[in-house]
Amino acid sequence: MILTTVLLAVAAARPAPHVAIAVLPSGHEFMLEVAADPASRARGYMGRETVGPREGMLFLFESDERHSFWMKDCKTALDIVWLDATLRVVWVAKRQLPCPPGDDCPSVVPPAPARYVIELAPGTAASESLSAGDTVIVISDPPIR
Repeated sequence: MILTTVLLAVAAARPAPHVAIAVLPSGHEFMLEVAADPASRARGYMGRETVGPREGMLFLFESDERHSFWMKDCKTALDIVWLDATLRVVWVAKRQLPCPPGDDCPSVVPPAPARYVIELAPGTAASESLSAGDTVIVISDPPIR
C-alpha cells in the first residue's frame, strides 16, 4: 500500500528537529535521529555496532541533489533510502556493507536527485517492501519541509 498523505510544513528559520518518526507504507513507525548539519551528516552511523530494528537516521539537505553516501568506518550494513522533497522514495540501496579498514570506500549515488535520506537496519527495506515511488510520512517538531 502506498501512502499518499504526506505531512509537510514550512519550517522557515526554525531549528532542525533532533528526532523524527518515519511511518513507512507498511504502517510501521521508526524512530529517527536527525542529521541536519554537515558534521552530523558526515558522521552518520560511523563507529556504531548496530542499528535497532525500529531505528534509523534521517539526513536533511538544503537542496535536491544526487547526495552520495559511503560506508567508511561503519560497523554494520545499512539500507539507504533517498527521498525527494515530497518524501517520495527515489531509490533504495539495500544492505550496503561497511568498507574494510584501509581499503578504498566507494560512494553509493542515487540515479536521481533527492532532498532527504534515511538509513535503516539492513534488511528493513526488503521486510517493509519499500521501493521507489512509495511515500514515507515524517513526523517531527519542527516539521521538515
